[in-house]
Amino acid sequence: MAETILTGNVPVGPANGAGSSYLEWGGIFGGGVIACAISVVFLQFGSSAGLGLGSPTLAHGGASWNVLVAGLWVVVVAIASSAAGGYVAGRMRTRSGDGNESESEFRDGIHGIAVWALATLGAAFFLAMIAGNGAANVVNAADGGDSETTIRLSANIKAIFSFATAAGSALGAAAAWFAATTGGEHRDQGIAFHQIVPVLLRKR
Repeated sequence: MAETILTGNVPVGPANGAGSSYLEWGGIFGGGVIACAISVVFLQFGSSAGLGLGSPTLAHGGASWNVLVAGLWVVVVAIASSAAGGYVAGRMRTRSGDGNESESEFRDGIHGIAVWALATLGAAFFLAMIAGNGAANVVNAADGGDSETTIRLSANIKAIFSFATAAGSALGAAAAWFAATTGGEHRDQGIAFHQIVPVLLRKR
Protein backbone atom coordinates (compact mmCIF):
# COMPACT_ATOMS: atom_id res chain seq x y z
CA MET A 1 0.00 0.00 0.00
CA ALA A 2 1.30 3.46 -0.89
CA GLU A 3 2.39 5.49 2.10
CA THR A 4 1.03 9.00 2.61
CA ILE A 5 3.61 11.52 3.79
CA LEU A 6 2.67 14.42 6.06
CA THR A 7 4.43 17.76 5.57
CA GLY A 8 3.22 21.00 7.10
CA ASN A 9 -0.56 21.24 7.39
CA VAL A 10 -1.63 18.99 4.53
CA PRO A 11 -1.01 15.37 3.54
CA VAL A 12 1.31 14.72 0.64
CA GLY A 13 0.43 11.91 -1.73
CA PRO A 14 2.73 9.05 -2.61
CA ALA A 15 5.48 9.55 -5.14
CA ASN A 16 4.40 8.96 -8.72
CA GLY A 17 5.60 5.75 -10.28
CA ALA A 18 7.91 5.60 -13.25
CA GLY A 19 6.19 6.67 -16.44
CA SER A 20 3.20 8.23 -14.68
CA SER A 21 2.14 11.80 -15.35
CA TYR A 22 2.26 14.61 -12.83
CA LEU A 23 -0.53 16.43 -14.67
CA GLU A 24 -3.91 15.99 -12.98
CA TRP A 25 -6.37 16.58 -15.79
CA GLY A 26 -9.41 16.68 -13.54
CA GLY A 27 -8.24 19.89 -11.89
CA ILE A 28 -7.03 21.26 -15.22
CA PHE A 29 -10.34 20.68 -16.98
CA GLY A 30 -12.20 22.05 -13.98
CA GLY A 31 -10.10 25.20 -13.97
CA GLY A 32 -10.41 25.51 -17.75
CA VAL A 33 -14.20 25.27 -17.65
CA ILE A 34 -14.33 27.86 -14.87
CA ALA A 35 -12.05 30.20 -16.83
CA CYS A 36 -14.17 29.87 -19.99
CA ALA A 37 -17.38 30.45 -18.04
CA ILE A 38 -15.99 33.58 -16.39
CA SER A 39 -14.82 34.85 -19.78
CA VAL A 40 -18.27 34.41 -21.30
CA VAL A 41 -20.04 36.08 -18.36
CA PHE A 42 -17.62 39.03 -18.22
CA LEU A 43 -17.72 39.55 -21.99
CA GLN A 44 -21.51 39.46 -21.90
CA PHE A 45 -21.46 41.94 -19.04
CA GLY A 46 -19.18 44.24 -21.01
CA SER A 47 -21.45 44.00 -24.02
CA SER A 48 -24.57 44.76 -21.94
CA ALA A 49 -22.74 47.69 -20.33
CA GLY A 50 -22.40 49.29 -23.76
CA LEU A 51 -18.95 48.26 -24.97
CA GLY A 52 -20.49 46.68 -28.06
CA LEU A 53 -23.17 49.32 -28.66
CA GLY A 54 -21.24 52.56 -29.04
CA SER A 55 -20.30 53.91 -32.42
CA PRO A 56 -16.95 52.56 -33.61
CA THR A 57 -16.19 55.82 -35.42
CA LEU A 58 -15.82 59.49 -34.45
CA ALA A 59 -17.39 62.43 -36.24
CA HIS A 60 -14.28 62.96 -38.37
CA GLY A 61 -14.20 59.29 -39.35
CA GLY A 62 -11.52 57.98 -36.99
CA ALA A 63 -11.84 55.00 -34.64
CA SER A 64 -13.64 55.93 -31.40
CA TRP A 65 -12.56 55.30 -27.83
CA ASN A 66 -15.26 52.66 -27.60
CA VAL A 67 -13.07 50.32 -29.63
CA LEU A 68 -10.06 50.91 -27.36
CA VAL A 69 -12.12 50.41 -24.19
CA ALA A 70 -13.58 47.20 -25.60
CA GLY A 71 -10.06 45.96 -26.38
CA LEU A 72 -8.92 46.82 -22.84
CA TRP A 73 -11.91 44.93 -21.44
CA VAL A 74 -10.85 41.85 -23.41
CA VAL A 75 -7.43 42.06 -21.70
CA VAL A 76 -8.99 42.42 -18.22
CA VAL A 77 -11.31 39.46 -18.83
CA ALA A 78 -8.43 37.26 -19.99
CA ILE A 79 -6.37 38.05 -16.88
CA ALA A 80 -9.24 37.58 -14.42
CA SER A 81 -10.53 34.33 -15.91
CA SER A 82 -7.06 32.80 -16.26
CA ALA A 83 -6.19 33.70 -12.67
CA ALA A 84 -9.42 32.15 -11.34
CA GLY A 85 -8.97 28.93 -13.32
CA GLY A 86 -5.29 28.70 -12.43
CA TYR A 87 -5.98 29.11 -8.72
CA VAL A 88 -8.53 26.30 -8.81
CA ALA A 89 -6.14 23.95 -10.65
CA GLY A 90 -3.24 24.74 -8.32
CA ARG A 91 -5.29 24.31 -5.18
CA MET A 92 -6.95 21.08 -6.35
CA ARG A 93 -3.68 19.42 -7.38
CA THR A 94 -2.49 16.60 -5.14
CA ARG A 95 1.06 17.28 -4.06
CA SER A 96 3.30 14.26 -4.54
CA GLY A 97 6.06 13.43 -2.11
CA ASP A 98 8.99 13.19 -4.55
CA GLY A 99 9.73 16.89 -5.05
CA ASN A 100 11.05 19.79 -3.00
CA GLU A 101 9.34 23.15 -2.56
CA SER A 102 10.66 24.55 -5.84
CA GLU A 103 9.56 21.48 -7.77
CA SER A 104 6.10 21.59 -6.20
CA GLU A 105 5.77 25.27 -7.11
CA PHE A 106 6.78 24.49 -10.69
CA ARG A 107 4.21 21.70 -10.98
CA ASP A 108 1.49 23.96 -9.60
CA GLY A 109 2.46 26.62 -12.12
CA ILE A 110 2.36 24.16 -15.00
CA HIS A 111 -1.17 23.21 -14.01
CA GLY A 112 -2.06 26.88 -14.24
CA ILE A 113 -0.47 27.15 -17.68
CA ALA A 114 -2.40 24.06 -18.81
CA VAL A 115 -5.64 25.70 -17.65
CA TRP A 116 -4.70 28.86 -19.54
CA ALA A 117 -3.96 26.89 -22.70
CA LEU A 118 -7.25 25.00 -22.49
CA ALA A 119 -9.27 28.16 -21.84
CA THR A 120 -7.45 30.02 -24.62
CA LEU A 121 -8.34 27.35 -27.14
CA GLY A 122 -11.93 27.36 -25.94
CA ALA A 123 -12.27 31.15 -26.11
CA ALA A 124 -10.42 31.64 -29.42
CA PHE A 125 -13.52 31.18 -31.54
CA PHE A 126 -15.58 33.50 -29.33
CA LEU A 127 -12.98 36.26 -29.46
CA ALA A 128 -12.65 35.85 -33.22
CA MET A 129 -16.39 36.43 -33.51
CA ILE A 130 -16.09 39.63 -31.45
CA ALA A 131 -13.30 40.94 -33.65
CA GLY A 132 -15.27 40.08 -36.77
CA ASN A 133 -18.37 41.81 -35.45
CA GLY A 134 -16.34 44.89 -34.58
CA ALA A 135 -15.08 45.12 -38.14
CA ALA A 136 -18.58 44.56 -39.48
CA ASN A 137 -19.89 47.42 -37.34
CA VAL A 138 -17.34 49.72 -38.94
CA VAL A 139 -18.58 48.81 -42.39
CA ASN A 140 -22.18 49.42 -41.37
CA ALA A 141 -21.32 52.71 -39.65
CA ALA A 142 -19.35 54.17 -42.55
CA ASP A 143 -22.29 56.03 -44.05
CA GLY A 144 -21.18 57.90 -47.15
CA GLY A 145 -17.55 56.92 -46.60
CA ASP A 146 -15.43 55.79 -49.46
CA SER A 147 -14.10 52.26 -49.65
CA GLU A 148 -10.58 53.33 -48.70
CA THR A 149 -11.78 54.84 -45.41
CA THR A 150 -13.88 51.79 -44.65
CA ILE A 151 -10.98 49.45 -45.30
CA ARG A 152 -8.65 51.57 -43.14
CA LEU A 153 -11.04 51.66 -40.18
CA SER A 154 -11.74 47.96 -40.50
CA ALA A 155 -8.02 47.22 -40.49
CA ASN A 156 -7.49 49.48 -37.46
CA ILE A 157 -10.19 47.76 -35.43
CA LYS A 158 -8.92 44.32 -36.39
CA ALA A 159 -5.43 45.41 -35.30
CA ILE A 160 -6.73 46.71 -31.97
CA PHE A 161 -8.63 43.53 -31.18
CA SER A 162 -5.77 41.33 -32.37
CA PHE A 163 -3.34 43.19 -30.12
CA ALA A 164 -5.78 43.09 -27.19
CA THR A 165 -6.29 39.36 -27.65
CA ALA A 166 -2.55 38.69 -27.85
CA ALA A 167 -1.75 40.93 -24.87
CA GLY A 168 -4.58 39.42 -22.83
CA SER A 169 -3.39 35.93 -23.70
CA ALA A 170 0.20 36.65 -22.65
CA LEU A 171 -0.82 38.37 -19.44
CA GLY A 172 -3.36 35.63 -18.80
CA ALA A 173 -0.61 33.01 -18.94
CA ALA A 174 1.36 34.89 -16.29
CA ALA A 175 -1.76 35.35 -14.17
CA ALA A 176 -2.60 31.64 -14.41
CA TRP A 177 0.94 30.67 -13.37
CA PHE A 178 1.06 32.93 -10.32
CA ALA A 179 -2.52 32.12 -9.31
CA ALA A 180 -1.81 28.38 -9.54
CA THR A 181 1.33 28.68 -7.41
CA THR A 182 -0.65 30.77 -4.93
CA GLY A 183 -3.36 28.12 -4.85
CA GLY A 184 -0.73 25.45 -4.23
CA GLU A 185 0.78 27.53 -1.44
CA HIS A 186 -2.63 27.96 0.19
CA ARG A 187 -3.19 24.20 -0.17
CA ASP A 188 0.08 23.40 1.57
CA GLN A 189 -0.53 25.93 4.33
CA GLY A 190 -4.09 24.75 4.88
CA ILE A 191 -5.52 28.24 4.40
CA ALA A 192 -9.32 28.20 4.50
CA PHE A 193 -10.99 29.50 1.37
CA HIS A 194 -13.10 32.06 3.23
CA GLN A 195 -9.91 33.81 4.34
CA ILE A 196 -9.13 34.87 0.76
CA VAL A 197 -12.70 35.94 -0.06
CA PRO A 198 -13.42 39.68 0.26
CA VAL A 199 -15.04 40.56 3.59
CA LEU A 200 -18.31 41.67 2.01
CA LEU A 201 -18.70 38.31 0.23
CA ARG A 202 -17.90 36.08 3.20
CA LYS A 203 -20.57 33.85 4.66
CA ARG A 204 -22.07 35.39 7.78
